[in-house]
Amino acid sequence: MLRDYRLYELSDAEFENLVVQVCIRWLGQGVTPFAPGRDGGRDAKFHGTAQCFPSVNAPHGGHFVIQAKHVNERDRSCSDRDFERLLQAEYPKVKRLAAEKICDHYLVFTNRKLTGGADEKLITSLVAQGPSTAFIVGNERIHLALNEYREIRDALPNRNDTMPFRFDPEDLREVIGALHDYVDDNAAKAFDSASDFEKIKLRDEKNLINGLSENYYRQIIVADSMPHFEKVETFLKNPRNKDLAGLYHDSADELKQKILVHRADFASFDNIFGFLYEEIQRDRATLRGKRRMISILLHYMYCNCDIGSKHAPEMLEVNSADS
Repeated sequence: MLRDYRLYELSDAEFENLVVQVCIRWLGQGVTPFAPGRDGGRDAKFHGTAQCFPSVNAPHGGHFVIQAKHVNERDRSCSDRDFERLLQAEYPKVKRLAAEKICDHYLVFTNRKLTGGADEKLITSLVAQGPSTAFIVGNERIHLALNEYREIRDALPNRNDTMPFRFDPEDLREVIGALHDYVDDNAAKAFDSASDFEKIKLRDEKNLINGLSENYYRQIIVADSMPHFEKVETFLKNPRNKDLAGLYHDSADELKQKILVHRADFASFDNIFGFLYEEIQRDRATLRGKRRMISILLHYMYCNCDIGSKHAPEMLEVNSADS
């Protein structure tokens, strides 16, 4: 049985580093990674004769362009329409690099499952852009490489992970940074949904279901965070902030799923808030002077029912699955 290295838990940057390490073994020490940012269609490059790719007996030579396409979800496939769209967005860059004669071989690494039909279709489309060959290196092939190269798998960030779960906080950091510039420190009006949270007794029910203590709810959420909720809602609903709202909802969806799966690893929801806060604020330089907004945004997610369970059966099913 193929071991699951849980590549979906890695951040995009961590996955790119993994790809570079594999390419160094397959192609050679001359593999050059590019810094994060606008990569012009390349995450790394190599020029020369490969050590053992696609095989030891018949290695390719020339200019290699390496691209990493990571997804933070389990069981995604290269047959999914969104993956085809991701590659299509790269076509103009591939065509330009091929025309400049610096892309003889185009390699796409992804932690998605690769089927034979998708492989043939996608490679045909990529080769049509100009390179001599194209390869899709899917989740299964990367796992085989990790089985072979112990030094790479031992260096995986989640190899000996003692955290209950991993998530990528970069999107939330971006939202928090923008939100901090928007929220008035003296905002005193409570968010409408906060009053609804109180009125319909959802507060008591949800807090009980999720294991949030009354002290934490009253002394921290109500006293410190709720006064800012109206500003948060106005910010997220402003059409100008559509992209940031999208990042917020993507992050909330990821957190909700992972919290439900790993709820039994925490004594209370108070502890979950503490864990999330610590993980998000690790990049202290980015959030200097803005860390107060981390708790406000997480508490807003909870009171707006974007994270946490609203129904007891949902929690019971998860606990049963974990036991």
